[in-house]
Amino acid sequence: MHVLHQTAASSLSLPSGSYIYAIAAAPSHFAAISSDDSLRLFDGQSLQPLAITSAKAHDGVTALKEFHGSTTDTYLLATAGRDGAVRLWDVRSGQHSKPAVEMRVEKHAPILSLSCDPDSHSVVAGTELVSSQATVALWDIRAPAQKRLQYVESHNDDVTELQFHPTRKNVLLSGSTDGLVNLYDINVADEDDALLQVVNHGSIHHAGFLSETAIYALSHDETFSIHPITNPDSEEQNEYSPIKYGDLRPLLGCEYVVQTLTSDNGQGSYLAAGNTTNVWRLPGAHGEEIVRAVHIDDQSRTVFTGGEDGFIRAWRQPESEEMQDPSFEKTNTRTKERKKYKDEKRFKPY
Repeated sequence: MHVLHQTAASSLSLPSGSYIYAIAAAPSHFAAISSDDSLRLFDGQSLQPLAITSAKAHDGVTALKEFHGSTTDTYLLATAGRDGAVRLWDVRSGQHSKPAVEMRVEKHAPILSLSCDPDSHSVVAGTELVSSQATVALWDIRAPAQKRLQYVESHNDDVTELQFHPTRKNVLLSGSTDGLVNLYDINVADEDDALLQVVNHGSIHHAGFLSETAIYALSHDETFSIHPITNPDSEEQNEYSPIKYGDLRPLLGCEYVVQTLTSDNGQGSYLAAGNTTNVWRLPGAHGEEIVRAVHIDDQSRTVFTGGEDGFIRAWRQPESEEMQDPSFEKTNTRTKERKKYKDEKRFKPY
Protein backbone atom coordinates (compact mmCIF):
# COMPACT_ATOMS: atom_id res chain seq x y z
CA MET A 1 0.00 0.00 0.00
CA HIS A 2 1.37 3.42 -0.96
CA VAL A 3 0.43 6.57 0.96
CA LEU A 4 0.26 9.85 -0.94
CA HIS A 5 1.19 13.01 0.92
CA GLN A 6 -0.56 16.32 0.52
CA THR A 7 1.79 18.87 -1.05
CA ALA A 8 -0.55 21.85 -1.43
CA ALA A 9 -4.11 23.02 -0.81
CA SER A 10 -6.12 25.99 -2.00
CA SER A 11 -9.69 27.26 -1.83
CA LEU A 12 -9.13 29.05 -5.19
CA SER A 13 -10.63 32.12 -3.48
CA LEU A 14 -14.07 30.56 -3.80
CA PRO A 15 -17.00 31.87 -1.76
CA SER A 16 -17.49 30.13 1.56
CA GLY A 17 -19.52 26.93 1.29
CA SER A 18 -18.62 26.24 -2.35
CA TYR A 19 -18.09 22.72 -3.74
CA ILE A 20 -15.50 21.70 -6.32
CA TYR A 21 -17.29 19.75 -9.07
CA ALA A 22 -14.62 18.84 -11.62
CA ILE A 23 -10.94 19.34 -12.52
CA ALA A 24 -9.34 19.38 -15.98
CA ALA A 25 -5.94 20.12 -17.49
CA ALA A 26 -5.25 23.30 -19.46
CA PRO A 27 -2.00 24.50 -21.09
CA SER A 28 0.65 24.84 -18.34
CA HIS A 29 -2.02 24.90 -15.61
CA PHE A 30 -5.35 23.40 -14.53
CA ALA A 31 -9.01 24.37 -14.34
CA ALA A 32 -11.91 23.71 -12.00
CA ILE A 33 -15.66 24.32 -11.93
CA SER A 34 -17.53 24.76 -8.68
CA SER A 35 -20.94 25.33 -7.17
CA ASP A 36 -20.66 29.11 -7.54
CA ASP A 37 -20.82 28.43 -11.32
CA SER A 38 -17.34 29.81 -11.97
CA LEU A 39 -14.58 28.45 -14.23
CA ARG A 40 -11.20 29.11 -12.61
CA LEU A 41 -7.59 28.41 -13.56
CA PHE A 42 -4.96 27.46 -11.00
CA ASP A 43 -1.26 26.63 -10.87
CA GLY A 44 -0.50 22.90 -10.74
CA GLN A 45 2.37 23.24 -8.26
CA SER A 46 1.18 25.80 -5.71
CA LEU A 47 -2.58 25.45 -6.48
CA GLN A 48 -2.82 29.21 -6.30
CA PRO A 49 -5.59 30.76 -8.41
CA LEU A 50 -4.40 32.29 -11.69
CA ALA A 51 -7.52 33.63 -13.35
CA ILE A 52 -11.30 33.49 -13.30
CA THR A 53 -12.05 32.58 -16.91
CA SER A 54 -15.74 33.11 -16.17
CA ALA A 55 -17.41 34.06 -12.91
CA LYS A 56 -20.67 32.70 -14.34
CA ALA A 57 -19.89 29.95 -16.83
CA HIS A 58 -23.52 28.74 -16.67
CA ASP A 59 -26.66 29.04 -14.64
CA GLY A 60 -25.89 25.78 -12.85
CA VAL A 61 -22.59 24.50 -14.24
CA THR A 62 -22.45 20.68 -14.36
CA ALA A 63 -19.55 19.50 -16.54
CA LEU A 64 -15.97 20.38 -17.50
CA LYS A 65 -13.86 18.67 -20.19
CA GLU A 66 -10.59 19.34 -22.00
CA PHE A 67 -10.77 20.12 -25.72
CA HIS A 68 -7.26 19.38 -27.00
CA GLY A 69 -6.63 17.32 -30.11
CA SER A 70 -3.64 15.12 -30.91
CA THR A 71 -3.57 16.42 -34.48
CA THR A 72 -4.54 20.04 -33.83
CA ASP A 73 -3.18 23.00 -31.89
CA THR A 74 -6.64 23.80 -30.52
CA TYR A 75 -6.74 23.94 -26.72
CA LEU A 76 -10.05 24.93 -25.27
CA LEU A 77 -12.07 24.01 -22.21
CA ALA A 78 -15.65 22.80 -22.65
CA THR A 79 -18.36 23.35 -20.04
CA ALA A 80 -22.05 22.53 -19.84
CA GLY A 81 -24.84 23.48 -17.48
CA ARG A 82 -28.42 23.20 -16.35
CA ASP A 83 -29.20 26.17 -18.60
CA GLY A 84 -29.04 23.83 -21.62
CA ALA A 85 -25.85 25.36 -23.01
CA VAL A 86 -22.46 23.96 -24.00
CA ARG A 87 -19.66 26.52 -24.13
CA LEU A 88 -16.04 26.41 -25.27
CA TRP A 89 -13.55 28.72 -23.59
CA ASP A 90 -10.18 29.90 -24.91
CA VAL A 91 -8.09 29.83 -21.73
CA ARG A 92 -5.61 32.29 -23.26
CA SER A 93 -8.24 35.04 -23.19
CA GLY A 94 -7.57 35.87 -19.55
CA GLN A 95 -9.95 37.10 -16.87
CA HIS A 96 -13.73 37.12 -17.36
CA SER A 97 -13.62 36.13 -21.02
CA LYS A 98 -16.56 35.33 -23.27
CA PRO A 99 -17.10 31.83 -24.67
CA ALA A 100 -15.45 31.17 -28.03
CA VAL A 101 -18.31 28.88 -29.12
CA GLU A 102 -21.79 28.22 -27.72
CA MET A 103 -24.30 25.46 -28.52
CA ARG A 104 -27.72 24.72 -27.05
CA VAL A 105 -30.03 21.73 -26.72
CA GLU A 106 -33.75 21.89 -27.39
CA LYS A 107 -36.10 23.23 -24.70
CA HIS A 108 -33.03 24.36 -22.72
CA ALA A 109 -32.97 20.90 -21.13
CA PRO A 110 -30.44 20.68 -18.28
CA ILE A 111 -27.18 19.05 -19.47
CA LEU A 112 -25.62 16.46 -17.16
CA SER A 113 -22.85 14.89 -19.27
CA LEU A 114 -20.31 16.04 -21.83
CA SER A 115 -17.57 14.59 -24.03
CA CYS A 116 -15.26 15.99 -26.70
CA ASP A 117 -13.30 14.73 -29.69
CA PRO A 118 -11.24 17.72 -30.89
CA ASP A 119 -9.69 15.82 -33.81
CA SER A 120 -13.14 15.59 -35.43
CA HIS A 121 -14.24 18.96 -33.99
CA SER A 122 -17.01 17.16 -32.09
CA VAL A 123 -18.79 17.89 -28.82
CA VAL A 124 -21.59 15.70 -27.45
CA ALA A 125 -23.94 16.46 -24.55
CA GLY A 126 -26.47 14.38 -22.61
CA THR A 127 -29.55 15.85 -20.93
CA GLU A 128 -31.92 15.24 -18.08
CA LEU A 129 -35.26 13.62 -18.86
CA VAL A 130 -37.53 16.51 -19.90
CA SER A 131 -41.07 16.00 -21.26
CA SER A 132 -40.44 12.24 -21.45
CA GLN A 133 -37.32 12.76 -23.55
CA ALA A 134 -33.61 12.38 -22.70
CA THR A 135 -31.33 13.59 -25.47
CA VAL A 136 -27.84 12.81 -26.71
CA ALA A 137 -26.88 15.73 -28.98
CA LEU A 138 -23.70 16.07 -31.05
CA TRP A 139 -22.28 19.14 -32.78
CA ASP A 140 -19.42 20.00 -35.10
CA ILE A 141 -18.07 23.14 -33.42
CA ARG A 142 -17.35 24.65 -36.84
CA ALA A 143 -21.15 24.80 -37.36
CA PRO A 144 -22.49 25.23 -33.81
CA ALA A 145 -25.92 26.52 -34.79
CA GLN A 146 -27.06 23.13 -36.09
CA LYS A 147 -26.67 19.70 -34.49
CA ARG A 148 -24.80 17.06 -36.43
CA LEU A 149 -27.05 14.38 -34.93
CA GLN A 150 -29.47 13.82 -32.06
CA TYR A 151 -30.59 10.62 -30.32
CA VAL A 152 -33.86 10.86 -28.40
CA GLU A 153 -35.10 7.27 -28.16
CA SER A 154 -32.12 5.30 -26.82
CA HIS A 155 -32.56 6.38 -23.18
CA ASN A 156 -35.71 6.99 -21.15
CA ASP A 157 -34.03 8.71 -18.19
CA ASP A 158 -31.20 11.16 -17.42
CA VAL A 159 -28.03 10.74 -19.54
CA THR A 160 -25.25 10.79 -16.95
CA GLU A 161 -22.19 9.68 -18.97
CA LEU A 162 -20.74 10.15 -22.45
CA GLN A 163 -17.38 9.08 -23.86
CA PHE A 164 -15.75 8.59 -27.26
CA HIS A 165 -13.90 5.36 -28.01
CA PRO A 166 -10.12 5.86 -27.51
CA THR A 167 -9.23 5.00 -31.12
CA ARG A 168 -12.47 4.46 -33.09
CA LYS A 169 -13.85 7.98 -32.76
CA ASN A 170 -17.00 7.07 -34.67
CA VAL A 171 -18.00 4.94 -31.66
CA LEU A 172 -19.74 6.81 -28.83
CA LEU A 173 -20.73 5.47 -25.39
CA SER A 174 -23.64 6.79 -23.35
CA GLY A 175 -24.88 5.83 -19.88
CA SER A 176 -28.13 6.69 -18.13
CA THR A 177 -30.06 6.33 -14.91
CA ASP A 178 -32.37 4.05 -16.91
CA GLY A 179 -29.67 1.43 -16.28
CA LEU A 180 -28.35 1.16 -19.84
CA VAL A 181 -24.92 1.71 -21.35
CA ASN A 182 -25.19 2.14 -25.14
CA LEU A 183 -22.59 2.10 -27.90
CA TYR A 184 -23.37 3.91 -31.17
CA ASP A 185 -21.77 4.35 -34.57
CA ILE A 186 -22.22 8.09 -35.03
CA ASN A 187 -21.48 7.77 -38.75
CA VAL A 188 -24.90 6.11 -39.10
CA ALA A 189 -27.74 8.62 -39.33
CA ASP A 190 -30.64 6.43 -38.23
CA GLU A 191 -30.76 6.05 -34.44
CA ASP A 192 -31.90 2.42 -34.45
CA ASP A 193 -29.26 1.41 -36.98
CA ALA A 194 -26.57 3.40 -35.14
CA LEU A 195 -26.96 1.35 -31.95
CA LEU A 196 -24.13 -1.21 -31.77
CA GLN A 197 -24.47 -2.66 -28.28
CA VAL A 198 -26.55 -2.34 -25.13
CA VAL A 199 -25.44 -3.28 -21.60
CA ASN A 200 -28.06 -3.39 -18.83
CA HIS A 201 -26.24 -2.66 -15.57
CA GLY A 202 -28.28 -0.44 -13.25
CA SER A 203 -28.57 3.32 -12.74
CA ILE A 204 -25.31 4.62 -14.26
CA HIS A 205 -23.10 6.91 -12.21
CA HIS A 206 -20.06 6.48 -14.48
CA ALA A 207 -19.25 4.36 -17.53
CA GLY A 208 -16.52 4.38 -20.12
CA PHE A 209 -13.80 2.61 -22.07
CA LEU A 210 -11.14 0.71 -20.16
CA SER A 211 -9.43 -0.25 -23.41
CA GLU A 212 -10.20 -0.60 -27.10
CA THR A 213 -12.12 -3.82 -26.39
CA ALA A 214 -13.67 -3.37 -22.92
CA ILE A 215 -16.03 -0.98 -21.16
CA TYR A 216 -16.90 -0.53 -17.49
CA ALA A 217 -20.12 0.41 -15.73
CA LEU A 218 -20.45 1.87 -12.22
CA SER A 219 -23.93 2.30 -10.76
CA HIS A 220 -25.17 4.82 -8.22
CA ASP A 221 -25.27 2.00 -5.66
CA GLU A 222 -21.51 1.35 -6.28
CA THR A 223 -22.00 -1.84 -8.33
CA PHE A 224 -19.17 -2.32 -10.84
CA SER A 225 -18.74 -4.52 -13.91
CA ILE A 226 -16.51 -4.87 -16.98
CA HIS A 227 -17.98 -5.90 -20.34
CA PRO A 228 -16.45 -6.82 -23.69
CA ILE A 229 -17.17 -4.66 -26.70
CA THR A 230 -18.96 -7.16 -28.90
CA ASN A 231 -17.83 -7.69 -32.46
CA PRO A 232 -20.14 -9.90 -34.55
CA ASP A 233 -17.37 -10.32 -37.15
CA SER A 234 -14.90 -11.81 -34.66
CA GLU A 235 -15.41 -15.37 -33.42
CA GLU A 236 -12.61 -15.01 -30.85
CA GLN A 237 -14.08 -11.99 -29.09
CA ASN A 238 -17.52 -13.61 -29.00
CA GLU A 239 -16.07 -16.15 -26.52
CA TYR A 240 -15.68 -13.47 -23.85
CA SER A 241 -18.04 -12.83 -20.92
CA PRO A 242 -18.54 -9.89 -18.55
CA ILE A 243 -16.83 -9.62 -15.17
CA LYS A 244 -19.28 -8.60 -12.43
CA TYR A 245 -17.75 -7.37 -9.16
CA GLY A 246 -20.99 -6.43 -7.43
CA ASP A 247 -20.92 -3.76 -4.71
CA LEU A 248 -17.38 -2.33 -4.52
CA ARG A 249 -17.75 -0.88 -1.03
CA PRO A 250 -17.00 -4.07 0.91
CA LEU A 251 -14.33 -5.05 -1.61
CA LEU A 252 -12.47 -1.75 -1.28
CA GLY A 253 -13.33 -0.99 2.33
CA CYS A 254 -14.84 2.34 1.28
CA GLU A 255 -18.11 4.23 1.62
CA TYR A 256 -18.38 5.54 -1.95
CA VAL A 257 -16.63 5.37 -5.32
CA VAL A 258 -15.68 8.75 -6.83
CA GLN A 259 -14.84 7.77 -10.40
CA THR A 260 -12.74 5.60 -12.70
CA LEU A 261 -9.58 7.15 -14.13
CA THR A 262 -7.49 6.17 -17.14
CA SER A 263 -3.82 7.08 -17.16
CA ASP A 264 -2.58 9.03 -20.20
CA ASN A 265 0.75 7.20 -20.15
CA GLY A 266 -0.81 3.79 -20.74
CA GLN A 267 -0.16 2.42 -17.24
CA GLY A 268 -3.78 1.38 -16.83
CA SER A 269 -7.09 2.34 -15.29
CA TYR A 270 -7.74 3.17 -11.65
CA LEU A 271 -10.63 3.44 -9.23
CA ALA A 272 -10.80 6.40 -6.86
CA ALA A 273 -12.82 5.64 -3.72
CA GLY A 274 -13.38 7.48 -0.47
CA ASN A 275 -14.61 7.48 3.10
CA THR A 276 -16.10 10.23 5.19
CA THR A 277 -15.19 8.59 8.51
CA ASN A 278 -11.70 7.29 7.75
CA VAL A 279 -9.20 7.67 4.94
CA TRP A 280 -7.05 5.22 3.05
CA ARG A 281 -3.90 6.38 1.24
CA LEU A 282 -4.78 10.10 1.15
CA PRO A 283 -4.38 10.95 4.85
CA GLY A 284 -6.80 13.68 5.91
CA ALA A 285 -8.19 14.01 2.37
CA HIS A 286 -11.07 16.52 2.56
CA GLY A 287 -11.89 15.78 6.19
CA GLU A 288 -15.51 14.83 6.69
CA GLU A 289 -16.53 16.27 3.30
CA ILE A 290 -17.11 14.17 0.19
CA VAL A 291 -14.53 14.10 -2.61
CA ARG A 292 -16.26 15.22 -5.81
CA ALA A 293 -13.41 15.17 -8.35
CA VAL A 294 -10.11 13.38 -8.92
CA HIS A 295 -7.61 14.20 -11.67
CA ILE A 296 -4.29 12.44 -12.39
CA ASP A 297 -1.47 14.43 -13.97
CA ASP A 298 1.04 11.90 -15.29
CA GLN A 299 3.66 14.52 -16.16
CA SER A 300 4.04 15.87 -12.63
CA ARG A 301 3.05 12.52 -11.01
CA THR A 302 0.41 14.36 -9.01
CA VAL A 303 -3.15 13.52 -7.98
CA PHE A 304 -5.51 16.49 -7.65
CA THR A 305 -8.71 16.18 -5.64
CA GLY A 306 -11.63 18.55 -5.21
CA GLY A 307 -14.27 18.25 -2.54
CA GLU A 308 -17.33 19.62 -0.84
CA ASP A 309 -15.03 21.52 1.53
CA GLY A 310 -14.36 23.89 -1.39
CA PHE A 311 -10.64 23.04 -1.62
CA ILE A 312 -8.38 21.75 -4.36
CA ARG A 313 -5.64 19.52 -2.92
CA ALA A 314 -2.52 18.07 -4.54
CA TRP A 315 -1.05 14.70 -3.55
CA ARG A 316 2.24 13.02 -4.38
CA GLN A 317 4.12 9.91 -3.37
CA PRO A 318 7.31 10.71 -1.42
CA GLU A 319 10.38 10.74 -3.67
CA SER A 320 11.96 7.87 -1.75
CA GLU A 321 8.91 5.68 -2.43
CA GLU A 322 8.73 6.75 -6.09
CA MET A 323 12.28 5.50 -6.54
CA GLN A 324 11.23 2.10 -5.23
CA ASP A 325 7.93 2.01 -7.12
CA PRO A 326 8.22 3.54 -10.62
CA SER A 327 4.71 2.43 -11.53
CA PHE A 328 3.35 5.05 -9.06
CA GLU A 329 0.05 3.58 -7.87
CA LYS A 330 -2.00 6.72 -7.69
CA THR A 331 -5.41 5.86 -6.35
CA ASN A 332 -7.21 3.42 -4.17
CA THR A 333 -7.20 0.33 -6.32
CA ARG A 334 -6.24 -0.69 -9.81
CA THR A 335 -8.81 -2.30 -12.05
CA LYS A 336 -7.60 -5.43 -13.82
CA GLU A 337 -9.11 -6.60 -17.05
CA ARG A 338 -9.67 -10.26 -17.80
CA LYS A 339 -8.25 -11.39 -21.13
CA LYS A 340 -10.99 -13.85 -22.01
CA TYR A 341 -14.70 -13.34 -22.35
CA LYS A 342 -17.71 -15.42 -23.50
CA ASP A 343 -20.09 -14.92 -26.40
CA GLU A 344 -22.60 -12.05 -26.18
CA LYS A 345 -25.14 -11.29 -28.91
CA ARG A 346 -25.26 -7.91 -30.56
CA PHE A 347 -28.00 -5.60 -29.22
CA LYS A 348 -28.88 -8.04 -26.44
CA PRO A 349 -28.66 -6.41 -22.97
CA TYR A 350 -26.75 -8.41 -20.40
